[in-house]
Amino acid sequence: MRIAILGAALVLAACGDAGEPTREPDVAEPSAMPAVEPSATLEELGEDDIRAARLEGELACAFRRSDGQVPIFLGRGNVLDEVGAVAAVKYGGSVQRLEMEGRGGYDAMADGARFGGQGLTLTIARTGEAPIAEEPQAAMESPIYPATLTFTGPGEAKRVIEGLFECGP
Repeated sequence: MRIAILGAALVLAACGDAGEPTREPDVAEPSAMPAVEPSATLEELGEDDIRAARLEGELACAFRRSDGQVPIFLGRGNVLDEVGAVAAVKYGGSVQRLEMEGRGGYDAMADGARFGGQGLTLTIARTGEAPIAEEPQAAMESPIYPATLTFTGPGEAKRVIEGLFECGP
């Protein structure tokens, strides 16, 4: 199930629109940051949200609250040390595109990274050195790690979400 969700997110991000046009959610521009309530949180990214974010990169990482849930973070990057990575989250009802701080491409993102933009800061940190054991082993190339996602919205205090972080092709 988990591989299917990550695979679907990767295919959608890589392929873009194929077929009938669909209404794509707005991706907020930096000058058009929506007014959000102080209780706004990160929401699940649907297929249209992922498509609208137009993330570039060969490989992807996803953060979800628990096994089998839809990701609340999707990042993409290339295996190039001199570049960063890009990510999408849905906050206050709008898809937000974030840039990774620093360089290191996909490899840096897969180890845990900090992203920012549009009034949001977001840090993903793996909380375990070893991937979560699976029986049967389902994701040889996409191990799953326990992790935290720490984020701050405009004018808000830090929030920490515990979950699962998975990266791969």
